[in-house]
Amino acid sequence: MPTKSLSSFKPRERNFAGFILNKLWTDNYWCGEGRRQHGGHTSKTNLPKGLPRSDAGEVQEVADKLIKLGFICKVSATRDIHVCASRSPEKIDDGLVVVNEYRTSVGLVLLKRDQI
Repeated sequence: MPTKSLSSFKPRERNFAGFILNKLWTDNYWCGEGRRQHGGHTSKTNLPKGLPRSDAGEVQEVADKLIKLGFICKVSATRDIHVCASRSPEKIDDGLVVVNEYRTSVGLVLLKRDQI
């Protein structure tokens, strides 16, 4: 069941949130936590790639919301803001709902918890 934070997203925002998390998860851009090694990160400006340019601003706004909610984290890298996905089990479980909604909408196979 999604958290109140994700359930408050409008349908278009949920779709973009699913797109962003799907991109970070499938490309293995995971934040390091505890003794886990940092899996990688990408520039926040790269998040909208693969979508129409007209959606870039809205994708950036959704990314900011995901940062505030703890689903993705900022990483100090270069002059750009870089991001990676949180490894928090609660965030993964909540995010999986939105990711699978996105994957269904574009005809991709659903992700299972053990595939992440």
